[in-house]
Amino acid sequence: MRPGGTDIMSRLADLAGWLYVGFAGPLLLTQAVGWDGTRLVATLHSLTPYLALVLVPVAGIACWSRRHGLAIVAAMIGLGSLLLASPLVFTPNQPQPIDNATGLRVASVNLFYENPNVGDIGTALDRPDIDVIVFSEYTAEHQRVLLAHPLASSFPHRVERDGLRAGGIAIWSRVPLVDGVRPDTVNYSLDLLAAGPDGDVRILGVHPPTPVFDFAGWRRDLDLIGDVGLSRDEPTLIVGDFNASYWHPPFRRLLRRGFVDAHMADGRGFAVSWPTNRAIPPFVQLDHALTGNGLVSTAVDDVALPGSDHRGFIVTVVPGR
Repeated sequence: MRPGGTDIMSRLADLAGWLYVGFAGPLLLTQAVGWDGTRLVATLHSLTPYLALVLVPVAGIACWSRRHGLAIVAAMIGLGSLLLASPLVFTPNQPQPIDNATGLRVASVNLFYENPNVGDIGTALDRPDIDVIVFSEYTAEHQRVLLAHPLASSFPHRVERDGLRAGGIAIWSRVPLVDGVRPDTVNYSLDLLAAGPDGDVRILGVHPPTPVFDFAGWRRDLDLIGDVGLSRDEPTLIVGDFNASYWHPPFRRLLRRGFVDAHMADGRGFAVSWPTNRAIPPFVQLDHALTGNGLVSTAVDDVALPGSDHRGFIVTVVPGR
């Protein structure tokens, strides 16, 4: 290549690096200050770890080519992203579980409102190590199929609110349930007391709307979930599809209110659950179990859900001492 062509390529590479830093830098700065003030920003926050990873080669190439200004800026932004991610690496503190606990095993299952294979999900869940199932995107058709499935006889205690498209929710249980006051969320939520083997456990089943379609409702529901979760003293499990990840500031605000994410407590803060039905692999964790009021998660296992666009999981919880 002629010297002039080399110089042009060098300038283009420099421009591309600065353009990327100019895009990723302000977005990552919104993470540092905890700002999610627009629908677009909230949507892009899901990509935070991947945007930060690209800064590594940007900084490396800039350093190698002696573009020191670009290298320093990219490295500083990348370092800030590493600090933000540190809670995903170092497991949060929890109370010690009580001695000789049996544990209550709760499954979180997003059925996907268009799922034609709900019967297959019923078969996958018909196993003795699950005590309670929290279904989201629970439609009238899903209800019809699941009530006719052998799974229904294994879970005789049920509270259901079927809804249109993604709005319905249900909790099925082997142990008795006591229904409570239902939170005023956009999609249906359930607030129940389950008679667990180690004592009563409050289960708050939730499914906030996605910020893509209802940004204001999403923010409001995440705040409301925290308020409701702290409104009573029983050991509490908040479980479901939050349509939010650790990379969303409203979700981190929930954690700062005293809740502990089960995947993070299990040393799996970088787990992913969505999407499972696309050409791209899952890249974000939208499904969570949060423990509070002395409840402790001791294990969490991901499960495949036939026909859904989410992975589910089974969390084991026991009272702390």
